[in-house]
Amino acid sequence: MTVLSLFAFSRRRTLASAVLLAAMLCTAPVRADDAAVLAELRAIADLSYSANPAAIKRLEELRATLPPNVSYRVQRELLLTRHSLQRDAGQAEQAGETLDTLRELALANNDRDTVLLARLGRADRLLDQGKPMQVLALLDALRPQLGAHPPRQLQNWLDLAYGDAYSGTSQFDKALSRYLAVLSRTEGDDVATLRERLQIMMLISRLYVNMNNPEKGLAMATNALETYRSVMPARPMAWLLFAQGTAYISLERNAEGLAAFEAALATAERAGLVAMEGVILGNVADHYLRTRQYAKAEAAARRALVKSVQVNDVSSVLMAKANLGFALGGQGKLDAALPYVREVIDDLRSSNSLGDLVNMLDETSRMFEAAGRSQEALRFVRDQQTVQKKLLVSERDQAVAALQEKFEADRRQRQIDQLARDNQVKDTVISNKRQEQLIIAVAAALLLVAGVFVYVQYRRARRANAELARLNVQLEYHATRDPLTGLFNRRVFTERMQRRAGLPEAERRQQRGSGVDVLTIIDIDHFKSINDRWGHAVGDRTLVEVARRLTEAVRTSDMVLRWGGEEFLVFAPGVPPDQLDGMVERLLAAVGTLPVDCGDVQVPVKISAGAVPMPFCDLPETQFSWEKAVQLADMGLYHAKTHGRNRAVVVGGLAEPVRGALAQTESDFDAAVAQGVVQVAVVPGPDSAA
Repeated sequence: MTVLSLFAFSRRRTLASAVLLAAMLCTAPVRADDAAVLAELRAIADLSYSANPAAIKRLEELRATLPPNVSYRVQRELLLTRHSLQRDAGQAEQAGETLDTLRELALANNDRDTVLLARLGRADRLLDQGKPMQVLALLDALRPQLGAHPPRQLQNWLDLAYGDAYSGTSQFDKALSRYLAVLSRTEGDDVATLRERLQIMMLISRLYVNMNNPEKGLAMATNALETYRSVMPARPMAWLLFAQGTAYISLERNAEGLAAFEAALATAERAGLVAMEGVILGNVADHYLRTRQYAKAEAAARRALVKSVQVNDVSSVLMAKANLGFALGGQGKLDAALPYVREVIDDLRSSNSLGDLVNMLDETSRMFEAAGRSQEALRFVRDQQTVQKKLLVSERDQAVAALQEKFEADRRQRQIDQLARDNQVKDTVISNKRQEQLIIAVAAALLLVAGVFVYVQYRRARRANAELARLNVQLEYHATRDPLTGLFNRRVFTERMQRRAGLPEAERRQQRGSGVDVLTIIDIDHFKSINDRWGHAVGDRTLVEVARRLTEAVRTSDMVLRWGGEEFLVFAPGVPPDQLDGMVERLLAAVGTLPVDCGDVQVPVKISAGAVPMPFCDLPETQFSWEKAVQLADMGLYHAKTHGRNRAVVVGGLAEPVRGALAQTESDFDAAVAQGVVQVAVVPGPDSAA
């Protein structure tokens, strides 16, 4: 199971509580009648590390006893404590509302640092929604407002938010640098500092696992557990045990990993961390799914579902239902599995979580394919492809929006600086007017200043225009190129094909000469297993290398683009018909002959493909458009993948009458091939047994 594994764990900021509670305890003048309340809040914060439900109950009892005219200091610390306890209880929505209340309170009391703290808290909510690029844009806009030397708590929060966002975009080296900066500030023996240190060590341990270095992750978690076990509260102990188990599982030391998970689960139960129990049980179920122990996976998933529903943790509920569905499917109980799977798919679709939805649809299609129900598998594959198209557009729009937001923030700062300079000039003019005896000298001085000012503004405007031009070029690049591989994206190809479709048939025939225009859709075989085994960083390097090999294998007149996910498309105009099979064979060999060198690992890579010539069966392109050619090539690709992979299916023609044969082919491609209605040539890849 690879769809929602570590879903809640990877998105929930476990360090938010520690940092906010530390911010709460900063020294400031305290009124005598506030001292008792603040002491009780500190006691509640201490209690939350070992018994969060009891801490929540105690906080609500304290709130009920407070008078309406309580001081701002007490209101602030109470909201910070409440936010921390809500996050630990898995109440993300309520925690966000509490943070909004804190921001309004701080604005009303001109507390700049707390306003910034609350605004930085938006990063949590964006990360929960799977939007790390927007988090980076938010942090870049807020960072100048913190000043050169912000308070320690604000600096920690900023570094942690950057670290989480960089981790979410696979920039692991930058994430590690931010986490280590926070760790260096947690030197000390006081209780609050120790708790911060333990939690940041857990985050670094998890990051090492995501960096495909589980040995370091295991060493970090084990060292923390051995060094501080005697003084460690339940909450950080549970998270560190969980991080240790994750590292063990990544190292395929499954027995030790499950033992660590069980220890983490028992610790979370003692502390009343029900939301965390759901996360741990979800990962236990995920492990059993990976090892095909479906009955055990079902039992763990059902327990996880009970815990997650109990605290209304939406992310963990989705993970539990997905795991339960795939566990039932693995046991052959597809009819029982389908309601759980469909519920997760519908929820992800309604919340517009496109990345998770693509993975969920992919895993579901594989489940049906393994059960031999190819028609249902094909429907989920089609749905997945539709969502992937939408995801690519969304990712492009988010990248453009992030760049635009940064540009707007810089522009607003320039306007503020300009206004300050304008006010200064006005004050100077007013002062000089009062000195009538020096009017001539002042006038000369003003002319000189004005000339210098105009010159400076002219130079500044030129620099601003140059910067704007650079940003426009960058925006255009991102709008036409895939950000990972540098290949052209779907938009460029669609515009080219639309221009081509608008040409008269005679002009298209003249362009291709005696050849045909060939559309080839390519998919990397078993790409999910590459991500699962070696991590997304290796997966990304594999995609980049496959893109390079495909580009080198085609002519300069051909177009290679990233079609979506692990799919590529090659458009080759004017190919002689007798060279079509050879062209496809060259693509298979270019990618699949040698493994991809990813440093410590050599990744074996094979591809499958479907190819269709245009015009197809001498049909006018007004009747058989390029969109239909893409659809037919996609059917050929799916046929290649379901009949052994590492091969290409070239769709060459149709039986007579052509129109009836085309309708039958589009309805059921596999049956059409078996009955000879559609003529295909199978081109085997390197080392293929076909």
